[in-house]
This record gives sequence, C-alpha cells and structure tokens, in this order.
Amino acid sequence: MIKAYSIRVRGIVQGVGFRPFIYQLAHKLGIAGSVINDTAGVLIQAEAGDAALEEFIRRIASDAPPLSHVSSVEKTETPPAGIAGFTIGKSAEAAERAVFYSPDVALCADCLREFMDPSDRRYRYPFITCINCGPRFSIVSDIPYDRANTTMASFPMCPECAAEYSDSRDRRFHTQPTACRRCGPGLALLDAGGNVLADEPGLIASMTVDMLRAGKIGALKGLGGFHLAVDALNESAVAELRRRKKRPFKPFALMAGSIGIVESFLEVSPEERKLLLSKESPAVLLKEKKKHVAGNVSPGLTWQGMMLPYTPFQHLLFSLAPEMVLVMTSGNLSEEPIAYRDGDAFDRLGPFADFFVTYNREIIAQNDDSVMFVELGRPLFVRRSRGYVPAPFASRNTPTKILAVGGDLKNAFALARKDFVIVSQYLGDMADAMSHAAFRSAVSHFTKIFDASPGVVVSDMHPGYLTTSFADEIAGAELERIKVQHHHAHITSVLEERGIDGPVIGIAFDGTGYGTDGTLWGSEFLVAGRKGFTRAAHFGEFPLPGGESAIRDVWKIGLSLLYRAYGRDFPVMEHDAAGAVLLDALDRGINAPLTCSIGRVFDGIAAILGISRTVSSEAEAAMLLEESAARGNSMDVGLVLPWSQGPCRVVDTMTLVRRVVEMMQAGVPADDIAAWFHRAISVTTAALVREIRNETGLSAAALSGGVFHNRILLRQIYELLTRDGFEVLVPEKVPVNDGCISLGQVAVARAILAQDR
Repeated sequence: MIKAYSIRVRGIVQGVGFRPFIYQLAHKLGIAGSVINDTAGVLIQAEAGDAALEEFIRRIASDAPPLSHVSSVEKTETPPAGIAGFTIGKSAEAAERAVFYSPDVALCADCLREFMDPSDRRYRYPFITCINCGPRFSIVSDIPYDRANTTMASFPMCPECAAEYSDSRDRRFHTQPTACRRCGPGLALLDAGGNVLADEPGLIASMTVDMLRAGKIGALKGLGGFHLAVDALNESAVAELRRRKKRPFKPFALMAGSIGIVESFLEVSPEERKLLLSKESPAVLLKEKKKHVAGNVSPGLTWQGMMLPYTPFQHLLFSLAPEMVLVMTSGNLSEEPIAYRDGDAFDRLGPFADFFVTYNREIIAQNDDSVMFVELGRPLFVRRSRGYVPAPFASRNTPTKILAVGGDLKNAFALARKDFVIVSQYLGDMADAMSHAAFRSAVSHFTKIFDASPGVVVSDMHPGYLTTSFADEIAGAELERIKVQHHHAHITSVLEERGIDGPVIGIAFDGTGYGTDGTLWGSEFLVAGRKGFTRAAHFGEFPLPGGESAIRDVWKIGLSLLYRAYGRDFPVMEHDAAGAVLLDALDRGINAPLTCSIGRVFDGIAAILGISRTVSSEAEAAMLLEESAARGNSMDVGLVLPWSQGPCRVVDTMTLVRRVVEMMQAGVPADDIAAWFHRAISVTTAALVREIRNETGLSAAALSGGVFHNRILLRQIYELLTRDGFEVLVPEKVPVNDGCISLGQVAVARAILAQDR
C-alpha cells in the first residue's frame, strides 16, 4: 500500500550534504518525492510502500552525513499524489526560521589527496572543498544555506564544477562553496604596501616559506580571519613579533605540518592526538618533553598550544617545508579582535606584518581558533570558536526568545529559543572598542540568522560592564530585563550543560565578579540551583590597592596581603617608595576596594614569592606560579586553613599568607612553597565542601571559573571530592572561564520566566 509523508528534519542539516544524502537514500529505497532546504531545516515529501518509508525515516537519522546532527525527525501523513522519481527542489521560506548550519571544519582526507595530486584539476587549488569539509559558518550571510546566501555568490561555477554539483554520485553534489581555479576565489601574495608579488598558489607558498625562514612576519588569511605567522625556531623573529604585537608574555599558538613533528618534542596522549586530528582541528595545549621551538614562544612555560594544518594553503606550506614549525597567532594587536577583512587587515596589521597572503572571498563571521586541553581524561575548552560554533546545544523549551549578553571578559553571548541555545564564537574583551563593535555586529548577525529577536535580555549584575549597558540599551522599556550574579551564572552554566536543575554545591573560583553586596567576589562556595543561590562560604577579603591597576601590578596585591596579615611591619618582600605610598593609601583606605578573589590571591602569592612583579596579560602570574608548583614538592604542613562559622563561612586567607611567609623565612624553596599553596587551597576547598554537604545533604559539586584552567588545582580538587563520594561536574561543552557566563545567564532567565508564568 502506497503512503505519503511530509517529513521535517531539524538540526545541523544545511551545508553538510544532507539534501544529496536524502536524494541518494531515496533512490536506493525506491522513494518518490522531493527534498528542499528552507528556513526551518530540511523538508521532505516522500511516497512509497509502508516498509520502505519506515526504513527511509529510520535511516535519515542513523545514516546522516558526518558533519550533520539530526535533532528531530517529524512525519505527517499526507494524501499520496502519485509522484514519480525523486528531486532536489529549490529552497524556500518556511513559517519559521530555525535552521542550523555547520561550523567551519578542516580539509578532509579526500580533498587533501586531490590537492596534492598533480594530475587532479584542483591540484594545489587553495579553495578545494567538498560536502564533508571546508568553510561554512564564516561564509554564510543568510539562510537557507544556498550559494546565493554565501560569499561564494559572486563566483559562478564553471561547466565542470556545475556538472559535479549536479551529479548525485559526486562528492561535490550540492556543495555550495565548490569551485576550481577557473571559476573560484584566487590567492595573492602582497608586500606590506599592498603590491602584488605573486598570484600562483605554488609560487606564493614557496615565497612564503622563504620569507618565513628569513625571519619575516607574515599575515596569512585563514578560514575565520588573519594569522600572524613567524618561524617558531627563530628566537629573534619571535621576539620581533612580540615587540610589534605588544605581547611580552602571552604564549603564542603553534602549527606543525604533521603529528610526527608534534610528537617529536611534545607529549601527546591518545585523547590529545584525537583532538589534533579531528575535523574541528583546535589548538591543543601540550606538555613539552624537550626544547625545540624558541624559548620566547611560551616564556617560562612548559605548555605549548599546538595545531595541525586545516586549510589547503596551510597544507601546501608544510608540504614544501615538512620540518617547519610556525607561530600561528591571531592577527590582531593585543586585546583587539582578529582582523578578517582585507582593508581593515592592511590598516591594522600593516605596521607589523612584512607581507600578506590573502584571497578575494569575503569572510562574514570572524572566528578565532578554538583552544582546548585534556585533563581528567576529557577534552576541556579554553576558547570555543572555530570548528564548534554555531553548533546548538539542546535545551529545555523556551517560550520567549532570550538574548544573554555574557560578561565583559572572554565574551561569548547566547541566544535561546524553543528547545535550543546557540553560544557565539569567542569575541574577546569588551573594554576594547573594536571588540565591542564586533560583539554588536555578531549579535545582529546571529539574531537575523536564527530569527531570535529577543523578548528577554539578560546580563551580568556588574553596573560597569559594557555588556550590561548594551543590554540596558536594547531592552529599553519594551523588553523584559534580567540581571544575573556572575558566579551564579558560572555554576548554572554547568547545570544547563548537564540538563539538571540542582541544587548543587558550586565552587566558582575566578579573578573578579560583582557580588550582591557590592564587593568583588571570586572564591565562592554556593548552594545553587537555577532560580537562586545561597552564599555558603568564601575566602577572606583583602584590599585591592589601586583598584584595577593591581591586576597588572601584582606586587600591589602581594603588599596588600602582607599588610593585611602583619600591618606595615612585614618580614618579606622589600618595597620601594612606590610601595610606601601604597601602604599609606592602605592605611587611609584610599582606592582600595575589597575583594575575596582567589585569582587575585594567586597573583599576590606569586608576587610575594618573587615569581612575578608586574604582568602584561591576564593570569600570567598565576600561570608562572602553577609552573613553579609543578616543579616543587608539597609539604603536609597545616594544609586545611581555618574558617569562621556562621551562615556564610569565611576562610582565613591571612593564615595562608603567614604560612607562606614562615616557609620563606625557613628557607623552603619557592617551588615547594608554590606546591604547598596549591595543595592547601585544594584540601581546604574539599574540607569546606564536605562540611556544606553535612549541612545540606547535597552530594553533587560543580566547578567553574577561570582559576580551574589551573591543571594542578582542578585535578587535586576533583580527585579529593571524587574520593569523598561527590559527583563532580566540570564544564565540557563551554569554557570554564567567562566564556560560559552567557549559557548560565540563559539557565537563570529561563527558570525565572517559568516561575513567573
């Protein structure tokens, strides 16, 4: 008996070869009908016998293309129309816009093989792609995902490419970015003045290799923006890049041509190897096993951020110089967003790039490299961007569209509607005017693409955040406005990721977050659910002299901790006239807001131990303190710090400071003191969480906040709590730093809205 169904498929089903897959599956099973893209996903009209239709529907999800993700398949029976054959129809508008498309992904093995084959017509063509690889997110201007809605619209296909595009047996069947050297984008090598030096890919690559080997700095346009590249084995070239980029310390990402080169000088576990070779191709933080690259690539650190080539041109470079290792860092001045438009790139990168490799296909959405590390046997994010955005998170039903703007540092905003949440790419720090402009542009782009003009706008509570001001501005009098405490958002991001309500014992350790009492929090033990939280404990407060200036001049935090512990007469850390002025200000309480931030405690202890005095980038002092601790041996001396009792316990941070000073006076090496310090924080945390469990009966603990990028602290606290029988929840889909804040804001807003209704 012939039946007919209208079948709606939702998920990542555009730009991933889904229509060709349905077309081929339908022909294989004898299904008549059609398939189209529309603004709600993929719509199929199917007619066949009952058994064939059921098999067809089953295999839509089970056999879907590698880059796709099917979130739902819904069928509605319709009257049979006697259709003959199966076709791919023209895209259409649906009643709603709720479609997802693929992130940018690495070049696939099939395309790489053709790219390297001199007999192939796409030999060394730097924009080779197929249905399984290449640009998606960065080139889409609108949905449905058709060539006309991408930046390939201005490149009409030649007859050969059009024939492949129309051939259901071809790997490029309905591949929207497909092209060749006859009809597609072109590459160009230019000097810093914009003069064209070469336009043939092989010559461009060989000249680029020669210039990099000669110590030149190149600006190379990738999938989501420009990289600044330099020979990572050339210490003077790396130093010059640091000078021009105004980046004295922050580690540079690296790229090597093969996994073999990576494994020759870095430790690579099976999990790390899998990440490096994945289609997402993130930068992965790997432990150095022997010196190979210049020491100033990651000064003072034994971890290197490593990538493998993921674009055709990158593969071409390393095919000409297999032994080469390059710095491949974001094309920007420190703290600015990545440059991704040619004109802007020449203006901004011209002062410190000696040459440019660019192409004439526009990038719509800037997209930094994602950064990950493996700890606790699982991959964790430092930065979630290229390769992962805009993949949606399944979520609970949201009757009202929500825009959560995130925080001002490491910003990523989120949109929630119906049963999904989209978290944006990494957008940087909002204090930079360019980053803030990029944030506004990305909000507008995502709102259009995902039809998510909000009914509710959510932000942090911090009155000084630019994201808070932006939320106030767009909400006006029309939209519902919600503010969420920073550390509550950290913990609820974990709840949202896991699909649970809580309550849990949340440990939120970071640099700064605006507290409900108006002080700067950052060492929070919360009993938290989606709707609210109780502050159960925190570390003791101390002054932050000079306010935000102390975040860079960490010696000020060291002096403040010593002043709090001893008064003006402390026995270590000699100070100059500037220190005396600072102590006078502390005496008078001038410009010294109180904080309990554990991140600032790390900074202060690094200063007291002589590891850091000033820093040029966030977490620099803490990273060096962690390196010191990794070299040291912890002593089991008074590890559990005392705390006060009451509704909110307060850990005596000054006991910690005094014990560090006593060890210094006893001649204990700084590395051993650093190791003791980490262990004391971990053991005290575990003891506090046990006490909170005894009081509340809760046995799940959620960890969040940028301090948990510290591997030693994360591992120790996780192991201690697990040993004590806790279920320990750690973010895996979003970063543990402020890149998770918007997801937590969505969780809180949804709970508040549900309660109101």
